[in-house]
Amino acid sequence: MAPLWRAVRVGELSTSQMENLVLDLAYVLGVIALFVLVGLVGKAVEKL
Repeated sequence: MAPLWRAVRVGELSTSQMENLVLDLAYVLGVIALFVLVGLVGKAVEKL
């Protein structure tokens, strides 16, 4: 696997590496969305 600091061309990635990259990206975006959702619920409760 390439070091994080090295730019990787899409052509160099195997299918399994690409799948892992997509899953990692989806996981990170899901965690961010969860924090945003918790923040919005917190603000809504605060207004009650």
